[in-house]
Amino acid sequence: MTPNFIWLADQPVRHAAGFTTLRGTPTRREDEGVNRWVLARGVLDAPEDLTGAELRVLVDGRYRLWLNGRPIARGPVRFNPAYPRYDAIDVSDALLPGANIVAVLVHVPGIDLAWYETVRGHWQPVFGDGALHVSALGQAAQREWYAAADERWRMTEAGAWRRDAPRAGWGQDFIEDFDARLLDPAWTQPGFDDSAWPHAHLMIAHPEGSEAARGWGEVRPFPAMQRSELAQQQETVHAPTQVEWVRPVLPRPDLPVNQRLYEEQLEASDPALVSDAPAMLRDDESRARVWTHPGRDTAILVRFDPYHAGRPFIEIDAKGGEIIEVAVAEALPGEYGRGRVGDGLRSEGHLGCAHIFRYTARAGRQRFERFNWTAVRAMQVVVRNAPGGVDILRLGSVGTDYAADEAGAFSCSDPFLERLWHVGRYTVRQCMHDAWVDCPGREARQWVGDGVVQFDVAAVSIGPSVYPLHRQFLLQAGESQRGDGLVRMFAPGDNPAEALTIPDNSLLWLISAERYFQESGDEATIEALMPGLERVMQWCARHRGPLGLIAHVPHWHFIEWADIGRSGEAFAFNALQVGALRALARMAQATERPRLAARCIEMADMTAVALAARHWNAARGVYVDSVDPDSGVQGSRISQHANALALLFDIGPQTRWPQIVDAITDSAKLKLTAAPPIVPEGDPFDPDVDIVRANSFFQHFVYAGLARAGCWAWVLNDLRRGFSPMLETGTTTLWESFHPGASLCHGFSATGTAQLSRQALGVSPIVPGYRTFAVAPDVAGLSSASGVIPTVQGPIAVAWQRVEGRVVVEVSHPETCTPGLSVPAGFTLAEKTDRPGKFQAILNAVT
Repeated sequence: MTPNFIWLADQPVRHAAGFTTLRGTPTRREDEGVNRWVLARGVLDAPEDLTGAELRVLVDGRYRLWLNGRPIARGPVRFNPAYPRYDAIDVSDALLPGANIVAVLVHVPGIDLAWYETVRGHWQPVFGDGALHVSALGQAAQREWYAAADERWRMTEAGAWRRDAPRAGWGQDFIEDFDARLLDPAWTQPGFDDSAWPHAHLMIAHPEGSEAARGWGEVRPFPAMQRSELAQQQETVHAPTQVEWVRPVLPRPDLPVNQRLYEEQLEASDPALVSDAPAMLRDDESRARVWTHPGRDTAILVRFDPYHAGRPFIEIDAKGGEIIEVAVAEALPGEYGRGRVGDGLRSEGHLGCAHIFRYTARAGRQRFERFNWTAVRAMQVVVRNAPGGVDILRLGSVGTDYAADEAGAFSCSDPFLERLWHVGRYTVRQCMHDAWVDCPGREARQWVGDGVVQFDVAAVSIGPSVYPLHRQFLLQAGESQRGDGLVRMFAPGDNPAEALTIPDNSLLWLISAERYFQESGDEATIEALMPGLERVMQWCARHRGPLGLIAHVPHWHFIEWADIGRSGEAFAFNALQVGALRALARMAQATERPRLAARCIEMADMTAVALAARHWNAARGVYVDSVDPDSGVQGSRISQHANALALLFDIGPQTRWPQIVDAITDSAKLKLTAAPPIVPEGDPFDPDVDIVRANSFFQHFVYAGLARAGCWAWVLNDLRRGFSPMLETGTTTLWESFHPGASLCHGFSATGTAQLSRQALGVSPIVPGYRTFAVAPDVAGLSSASGVIPTVQGPIAVAWQRVEGRVVVEVSHPETCTPGLSVPAGFTLAEKTDRPGKFQAILNAVT
């Protein structure tokens, strides 16, 4: 059944507009403007004998939906307009026999955002921005039941939100400036009278006369919807844990909403401005009354523990006309050296965002919740125009993240590393929503490189419940693919195909697709991805020189926030090409494409041979970062990045490994380099002596390469060195860099969680999906470790400990999979006892 969409009746429909783009007219119609909020209401009539039902929702923008007055859903998941994904919500327990009232709030940005793409061409010039699809289907007795939103529904544009509000920051949505006096709060309830609202318009544009003769057929929005695999986000209400201060504010009404709260002058603390301030921390009916004095407003700062991603809210009882501004941030003033202790929230320059809303109260009890989620650690509330007082019943945040079962576990003999594992998993959880997001506070974009690391962390610490999220990530990267074969550096979002991109991310996409295949055994998804994956290989083939190396990498040659050598033939990029081609070869073999596999292996081997020959510096015993493609002259800069990738992807002879390892683990030579704005300052660096240390993103690959070369004990020490100062601050999330000047919650920094589970427990699939798996724990640097690797076959539990020169390893596993034990270097197998679903091995150290 073709899905129908409805929209505002007064929005004009221009059937021929889409076809005029043939003559070079704009591909977008923008006459309706931006930042619109639309209310929709309608009835879904359900039969008496309905046994199960699903609600399907898709909008051009974002929505919140109520069913019979009960909040049911938010969404949809972000998507490329050419590949729309509708939310599917089980409403079997919510639908009633007979008339069911559906109310939907739709926000239409009208411009590209970090998580939203406007439609360009096709139906948008015909209809403009905005569209709503709601349908329900289920089983009733011996028949299928279906109902959908149509022209009987009513829709109106809401005037309670100011459309001319500024945006929160780079790529972010518009700040909500909401006047509660302009919207009846009962509009979501079944008894609300919506008869004054106009009927909706069915979004089908039909051709007439010569248009039909030319084949200009009917136009509908989003004609090829696909079902989202993702469930609704799970939610947890967080109350603040402490009132930091209450202070008068010298108001600045001349400033716009995105500046005012941050720039107003705070005066000395005055607790008398609030009665029973602790009531704001309690989840009961107690009240904190807040007053404003003539010429002064009142500000309150509260803290939340722990940091989380959520939607801040207020619940108040007011006389009407009071204005409340609420801003949240991911750090308290003065925390981690950001701002000053005791100050209010302040703007953080071009990396900061104004995560704020302004609320004008109506009379009576009321609640307002921010439409979009963000990072919440500190909340500043400014009450204005309340000389008679306004009662604050609750302040809080609705924590939200991807619904997942935390099936992984880890513990070990080092309490610090055990804590790091848990903080890393928590960090990734705050970056799991309708996509892998880089950080909940600054951007909430789905950067490809970030998602690659986050999946590796989540696969071992959370498990198969994250597979739908990563499957969507892999597919959406492919859906964003440019004409030249590269994928966009983040998608979906405000990075059009013709814009700058990061070629490294296309290579990481291939590597992550194969990692996903090994973990999940999901051959069908790999089959679907193969055409796009092959196009990346073809991009590489077009850019390779006669030796197989790609020189002068175009676009943003990122790798990570570090000052590595990138000129000419760059080792790190070409090493990723080797890893990506070999990953593609393995996927091609699994999907019965031997010719593609052979071509990828040939290309990878050619590149590896050239890298090993041209970049090896015998005098320093390492690979240099770059070589001039014309003269063959080596650059002097050397990095952990390049050399660890040589270990990870078998580039060059293994006889060089000891020299490489000695060099890139020499703490006297390793220097963190400046890469503003994320790493504003670095160590003094002499390229003829020093080596560029990996930052928090690329450590993921450096650690994997070093562990493969037998340096696991060094990796453990480096995790302690790098992350101890961070965790000593009391942070509950890991930062984007080791300096707290950027994002304070960044999933790609959680590599320690992945490394500890993968290396210390030593479980890896031999056959995709763990039907056969290896157990090879690296026992260096610890006296014991235990944990669970969650797999599609079930949990695999490993525990080992050193006992008087021996190591006792115990493994339990699902009987549907077959284990194989690899004895770590420096040990011999003394005894092995097998039982169904488990085994024990005793290893003796070689003396």
